[in-house]
Amino acid sequence: MKKRYVSLFLVGAMTLGLLAGCGSSEEDSGDKITINFLNKYPEEEYVKYFEEAVADYEEANPDVDIVMENVSDQAIKDKLSTMAAGGEMPDVFFSWSGEYCKKFARSELALDLTSYLEDDTEWKDGFLPAFLNNSTFDGKTYGIPFRSSVMYMIYNKEIFEQYNLEVPETYDEFLNVCQTLQDNGVTPIGFGNSQTWYSAWWIGTFNAQMVDPETLNADYNPETGQFTDTRYQEAIQMLLDLNDNGYFGSNVNSKDYYQVREEFCAGQVGMIMDATAQFSIYEEAMGDNMGYFKFPTVTEGDGDPGTTTGGAEVYCVSAKSEHPDEAVDFIKFMTSKEQAIKQTEESGLPNCVIGGITEENASANLVEAYETAESLTNIADWLDTAVEAKVADQYMTSVQEGFSGKSAADIMADVQKVAAEVAEEN
Repeated sequence: MKKRYVSLFLVGAMTLGLLAGCGSSEEDSGDKITINFLNKYPEEEYVKYFEEAVADYEEANPDVDIVMENVSDQAIKDKLSTMAAGGEMPDVFFSWSGEYCKKFARSELALDLTSYLEDDTEWKDGFLPAFLNNSTFDGKTYGIPFRSSVMYMIYNKEIFEQYNLEVPETYDEFLNVCQTLQDNGVTPIGFGNSQTWYSAWWIGTFNAQMVDPETLNADYNPETGQFTDTRYQEAIQMLLDLNDNGYFGSNVNSKDYYQVREEFCAGQVGMIMDATAQFSIYEEAMGDNMGYFKFPTVTEGDGDPGTTTGGAEVYCVSAKSEHPDEAVDFIKFMTSKEQAIKQTEESGLPNCVIGGITEENASANLVEAYETAESLTNIADWLDTAVEAKVADQYMTSVQEGFSGKSAADIMADVQKVAAEVAEEN
């Protein structure tokens, strides 16, 4: 069977892609059912896996034709926004979890998949709960997770051994580790914020630790967000304090994530915050010298201590799809345990199923990290996908200014102003 694949790397090609991507705009080919599939992995190291997965599904289901369109990271954000504005989505489309997925649900563009999960409890119970929960809103699930990433603090084992440091479990212990490293001339934490998205990882982590989950959920909802709880300001102050105390080194707004990652890999920094998706980079650079630990618990916070930061990428089904059962069946195939294991082995993309990260398809560090993740109650999404885009942008911009002197109170005043504007628009 002739396959049709489209890989778009440039936003300028979006218009043509839009015509091919909408779920109900293309007639079925002959007696076959056509399922349009918008995905996010056109890069060479990923696309082969997805092409072969689609081919395998079509071979097992000869009455279904999957038309896959692969769009790069930034382009898919623009494309999804354009499609959402037009009210037409592909039968199956990529999304991030959290608010990014929730906005499709609120706009009635994504299908409620709850009944499909309830009818197949083996499928439902096969996912790591924290990732499935992040696409469930008001008891209804709108996205099925297929790719995951969990945030950890990565550390240099030799440096820790040299200064007799133990892995911290509480935030106070973490600060003591930072001070010991600084006292011995070692930059405690690699952090660069010239590209402000990296600060979103830290902001989201501190918010999850400090703010009561019910308040957090209400504020992360663009319709009700206020961000007036004093815990938000305390969370920002904690981040600013790390910089003011010199634990991030110097000139953080002139460095980016990639520069400080290289410094960490070269043994110039004691720790760095990063996600499981990047474990292979550190393992290649550092070998057995790489260690990791869950971000320490802030004991005086109101947040959920069983939460860490991270996120999932999910598949949604268009609420207007003419073939929802077939679309869901394709997603079931793509997220089955067998296929999930193959995804990680062949593409390196960590999957979201219980037991899907094994010694056969991943490193020992990654296996252990996901065993730890199975005990987590929640994964707090990256801030820039957890909240409305305008709120996230203001958060990151004002925090960058905070590293140059703006107070935590003024930062939160900026955020509160934008959140009020967003709530009024919604």
